Amino acid sequence: MKTPHSPLLLAALIFTLAGPSVSPAAGVDDWQTRRLLQPTAAERATERRGRVQIYDGMDESVVDTAMASQFGRIENMMFVRTRHTEPDGEVWEDSDCD
Repeated sequence: MKTPHSPLLLAALIFTLAGPSVSPAAGVDDWQTRRLLQPTAAERATERRGRVQIYDGMDESVVDTAMASQFGRIENMMFVRTRHTEPDGEVWEDSDCD
């Protein structure tokens, strides 16, 4: 007899087996930056088939770097809620960015 597994139980098991190197809150931008600037062969293959990756909350400087260094992939990138910064490092938003 098969026992159904709860998705929550499965997630807990994965985090337990993965050890302390996996943290759900840490590195939210890390995977996006890696995916944007150093995509794997499999990620590039999905882009060639037409997949568009949405990057959320990236720093303006990272987006600028990607636009300059990953020009051939631009049609597969979409940026939302990009963080713009002043020269002193302070993040700024227009009044319509609520």
